[in-house]
Amino acid sequence: MHISKKVFVSSILATGLLCGAVGVYASNGVSLVQAYLNSNIKFTVNGSSWTPKDANGNTISPLVYNGSTYLPAKAVGEAMNAEVLWNGSSKTVAITTGGATAGEPYNDASPTTTTSTTTTPTATAAPTAPTAPTSSVPASQPNSLPSGVLSLPANHDLSASSEKYKPVALAFIQAYGNALTSGSNSGINALVDKYVIDDLNDYDMGYKKRTKDNIAKTIAGEVKLNDSTIITKYAGILKSATLNDVRVDSTWTEKYENSTTLCYKIDLPGFFISSFSIFLEFEVDKKTNTYFLKAVNM
Repeated sequence: MHISKKVFVSSILATGLLCGAVGVYASNGVSLVQAYLNSNIKFTVNGSSWTPKDANGNTISPLVYNGSTYLPAKAVGEAMNAEVLWNGSSKTVAITTGGATAGEPYNDASPTTTTSTTTTPTATAAPTAPTAPTSSVPASQPNSLPSGVLSLPANHDLSASSEKYKPVALAFIQAYGNALTSGSNSGINALVDKYVIDDLNDYDMGYKKRTKDNIAKTIAGEVKLNDSTIITKYAGILKSATLNDVRVDSTWTEKYENSTTLCYKIDLPGFFISSFSIFLEFEVDKKTNTYFLKAVNM
């Protein structure tokens, strides 16, 4: 029996991705901590009810660590009408309250300077403990995302195409991480609806539903096979990933006459499986000789 490379890798990831001990990050100043998501905690801002949400508009629950409450800096900052920007080169979260940037389109800035991946305590707590892992999706990535179904011209360059759609791969990676801990696939399903074509070449293929079902099965399998603590740590890496973390995997990135596969991966430090992979699979439309995204596999 012939098993394609991408199916073989996906099978390994679905059944054994998280087996093995998780290490502690020490050399880069980052440490793993044991924290808890508490969906029962409610918030008010200036007396009005407020629900924290990530950059994609998904409701998020606060982390509780050593008796203190943590939320993404961007979510809290924007609730207080503050600008929150992430400077990756200096590893600084810059919080500005009104004034200097009022009325300026700072969300249109370069993705390298507007990503928020750090959490900060709410006004109800002032902990001295290390900052808790992020539960948000980096806010700037959607700015660089395409607006509709992904396509490639017949004469597309494989390397250039891989770089072009790296932000899309990141969006799926982050949404996958959110789904692992939230129990909801709504975020990743929305990406499928946006980027995957439903039918090609006069056939009723139902590519959107098939992709959603396959991803849902993979997520359910990983949650079932692994301890919740491992899932939380694993999902945290995926949710906080940035474009700099996403690499094109040339081993599995392939171009054929009727199909193209773009493969990306991010490292999973401390895990038995060293990386997480995502496959964007394109098929040619014979009428237009254009390749359209027909499936996304993890």
